[in-house]
Amino acid sequence: MTTTESSAPAEDLAPDPAESPELRKLAADVRWFTGSPLAGAFGGLALDQVAYREIAAAVDRTGRFAENFTDRGVRSFAFGALMAFGDSADRQAFRAELKKLHADVKGSGRGEFADTRYSALSPDLWMWVAVSSIRVVYIAYLNVCGRPLGDEEKEVVYRTLRTELGHLELPSRRGKLPATVAEMEAYYDRIAGTELADNEFLRFARRNFLAPPPSALLIPPALHPIWRPLAKYLARPTIVLSDGTAHPRMRELLGVRRTTAERLEFVVYLTLLQLAWTRLPRKLTLEPLAYNRYRYERLRRRYRSVLLDSFAAP
Repeated sequence: MTTTESSAPAEDLAPDPAESPELRKLAADVRWFTGSPLAGAFGGLALDQVAYREIAAAVDRTGRFAENFTDRGVRSFAFGALMAFGDSADRQAFRAELKKLHADVKGSGRGEFADTRYSALSPDLWMWVAVSSIRVVYIAYLNVCGRPLGDEEKEVVYRTLRTELGHLELPSRRGKLPATVAEMEAYYDRIAGTELADNEFLRFARRNFLAPPPSALLIPPALHPIWRPLAKYLARPTIVLSDGTAHPRMRELLGVRRTTAERLEFVVYLTLLQLAWTRLPRKLTLEPLAYNRYRYERLRRRYRSVLLDSFAAP
């Protein structure tokens, strides 16, 4: 498979007919990137979610991060894949389930957060998690796509992600995702300047990103002793790439001070990711459900190519 085969057919995205073929191809490439584990190399950017005190209180109270930090990330990745590349009925069911499950996440925190009340369905908290999640993939794509993008192209990237991750919206005016890149960045800067602050759970999450525990869902217990000494090395690219693209406020909160060696590491890791995304076949760069959808749409396009456009007499 060549790199020119990596994009979905234009009709699969229902693109704006006013867009150029190049922008339609870009939108297709962004869509598939939402199903690539390569985006996870920037997963450390999601720490901004628990720099928001009420969110930190909620996830600390539920205890699932403390139970197994890595497995919490695995579940989030699996849910994202189902929402992006499952069939229509599944997506509707999972969207309803997402809201239902979060309805029970409300109350007061514990320990450091005992004075903090939260509700996962609060539009303010939900919106921060939604925008942060989209921004992780947005920043990842801008860095991994392999070339500088202009303002119009960045709008296509964001609009595509906003569409693909539209299940993150709440059915209210306050629950709507920012419509443009400028609105998204303005919102992010405002929250970063007014809400993000250091807290114990943020420091706990950072430590777990530096040396993630073995996943109980994916790694057999017999291999746990092997995982632990390797964890910090396996996590190193994610830390370097996330620190290198983090918002200035998050760098301040996490105490990030990049050395010359770390800047060189950043270039090396980023170059490898760019080569992987632009050169390797999609079978190697997409998670299984996304690749299944990719194959289905390519086969559908081939079948449609032999059909008639009209049954009328010539």
